[in-house]
Parts: sequence; C-alpha cells; structure tokens
Amino acid sequence: MNPTIVFWTIILGLAPVSEVRGAIPFFLVASKGDIYSLVYGFLIATLSNMCIPFIAFPLFDLLDNLVKKPWIPLLVKRAYGYLRKLGERKALSIKRSSYIALMVFVAIPLPVTGAWTGSLVAYILGLDRRRSIIAINTGVLVASVIVFAAAYLGIELLRRIFML
Repeated sequence: MNPTIVFWTIILGLAPVSEVRGAIPFFLVASKGDIYSLVYGFLIATLSNMCIPFIAFPLFDLLDNLVKKPWIPLLVKRAYGYLRKLGERKALSIKRSSYIALMVFVAIPLPVTGAWTGSLVAYILGLDRRRSIIAINTGVLVASVIVFAAAYLGIELLRRIFML
C-alpha cells in the first residue's frame, strides 16, 4: 500500500470539510487495488473519522476557556461567538436526550452533518460525552458504509462506461 495514499486518506478523514465523504472516494480512486486494499482503505478512513470526537471535545473545552481570557482580541471573541451560535442553531434540531437523533444526524452523508458538527452539537447541548461518542461513531460507521457503496458503485459504473 502506498504510504502517501494512506496519509492523505487519514488527513481527509480528519478534515472537517471532507471526513469520510472525501476520504473513502479518494482512496477508491487513488488505490485501484484488490478487495483487501479496498477494505483497508475503508477501515483507515472510518477509523480516522472516528477519532474526531476525541479531538473535538477537548478542543471545544480549550476554546471556551481561551475565549474568556482578557488578552484575546475582540474579533476572535466575536468570531467564536458567531460559530457557537451557528452550532446552537444546528443543535436545536436534536432533542436533549436523543442520542439516536445524534447518530442519524451524523450518519447522513451530506455537507455539515459529520462527526465535527455532531461533536459540536453534543457539546453545546451538554450531552453525556461517552454516550455522544458512541452515537457519533455509530453514525460515522453508517455514513462510511453509505459513502463506500455509493462511491464504489459510481466508480465501477464510470469504469465500465468509459472502459477505464
């Protein structure tokens, strides 16, 4: 397995914009391998995306503490407040004790519905972190299966049509 492809798959799996929606198709296109490498790429992309709640929750705690410091510029405080309000609006769609709703929210492979946003929603709502991580990672697993199936079938269809 090419280490560069593995590296970029991990980076895309961790990135807030792409997550598994970018990592899995990237690996499928870049690897062009057998079934074992496809399973390997699926696991790499999924596991790297499952690390996000373990990064996000401490990061949110750190940001909350930093924004309260008097030496932080007003522009940064306003930007953080804006992002926090944006997260609160997303959080309104999920009930306070509904971890299944959090899982479904993360499982839908659309923009702004991944593990980063799910972690932000759980943080803002003050949900139990352990249960939230389980819900978020279950959603990541479901989204990974959906993205893998769609990307694999789409790529195979294009290969057969254009004889690639």
